[in-house]
Amino acid sequence: AVVSTQSTGEGKTVGFYGNDGVCIFKYLVRRDDPQWKFSTAILSANFICFGFIAVSYFAIGYKSRKSLRNSGCVAIQAQYREQKTLEAKITAIIMTDFFCWIPLCIVSFLHLLEIIDVSP
Repeated sequence: AVVSTQSTGEGKTVGFYGNDGVCIFKYLVRRDDPQWKFSTAILSANFICFGFIAVSYFAIGYKSRKSLRNSGCVAIQAQYREQKTLEAKITAIIMTDFFCWIPLCIVSFLHLLEIIDVSP
């Protein structure tokens, strides 16, 4: 695989994926790193996307529950079971997304702001 590198002008070369063998962008950066703006943009986009996804799924659950209540039909046990299944799926989607991305975003932002040091 060909990995592009760029010179920092100080004798260091920086690969697109950082200096690791893992194909993930370099997310633990400081302001003196030439890639800090790119990493901050990607982490910010992930954080914003999580918020949008969470709000959207909560809206789906809310509208579904409201629709079931306003349908005027006699409550059928199967409909309530389907509603509970939908709510469980929505919760699972939001929580797995939360536990995957939010800790990474928070730690990376705290590292960038030099509040904590998690340098390898």
